[in-house]
Amino acid sequence: MSLALWIGVAVPTYALSYDDIQAKGVIRVAVYNDFPPYSFKDDDGNPAGMDIELAKALANGLNVDLELHWMTPDETVEDDMRNYLWKGMNLTSEDGQRVKADVMLRVPYDREFAMQRDDVGHPAHERVHMFAPYHQERWRMVFDAKKLDAPQTAARFMYHPVGVEVDTVPQFYLTTAYGGRLREKSHTYPSITDAFTALGQGEVAIVMGMSSQLEWLHQQNASSTDASESLTELAFPLLGRSNWELGMAVQTDYRQLAYALEDIVMAHIQNGDFARWGEKYGVDYRLPARFQPESEAIAQTP
Repeated sequence: MSLALWIGVAVPTYALSYDDIQAKGVIRVAVYNDFPPYSFKDDDGNPAGMDIELAKALANGLNVDLELHWMTPDETVEDDMRNYLWKGMNLTSEDGQRVKADVMLRVPYDREFAMQRDDVGHPAHERVHMFAPYHQERWRMVFDAKKLDAPQTAARFMYHPVGVEVDTVPQFYLTTAYGGRLREKSHTYPSITDAFTALGQGEVAIVMGMSSQLEWLHQQNASSTDASESLTELAFPLLGRSNWELGMAVQTDYRQLAYALEDIVMAHIQNGDFARWGEKYGVDYRLPARFQPESEAIAQTP
């Protein structure tokens, strides 16, 4: 089987069922653009990241070629699922077909989220099926070890500048928690990479963000002779949910495809591939709750 990896936007088409994918010999996987360590293009322009490794594994498991759809995130994950999975972007091909993917990666896997109802009581996500959690994400901090010890309480945020990415939970936390008393020291950046750069330049002393992204950036900066960044856990009140799982999604009527892809995901979790992919990109891979011993799963529940 030849694994063809296409760069850019695929030919517009409707999402395919399991049988159609087998017949056409290609699966179209939606991944986020410029989102290391999950999905991005390396210095040579080649797709890289943990989700790219997973996308390749899914195509190999189905014995088909891989075609990537690079997603630009909208305001919410619901918007992304609508744009790239079941409705399609507002771009159409000459025959009027919308751009759609067969499966979307890095979708929050949460039963409460999946079962949400809209304003009139109808299922909010009835057009998609979310399944196969493959990684557990969490919020963490990185701090300048030359300037301060590991922050233990939110009180540190009142005295040291903190960098966050715009439109994220950490930004909301710093600007609203404790009556806004942390707002004065908060610094907002277009991306977590910009916030991490500001940490290295001394503009901020702490950065709050997703663990995997901070771990990736920490690994990239580890070779610097003057690097002083250190990672630590984050467990502050009022932050909300600190752990969540990432999975996949397909159109709701493509359950046969979902079952086949879930089997592939489970096989690669059990054979250690996900842990190896995490190590490759500097990420402390965390098993979804269903694969953890009960005591560990309970300990990580917020």
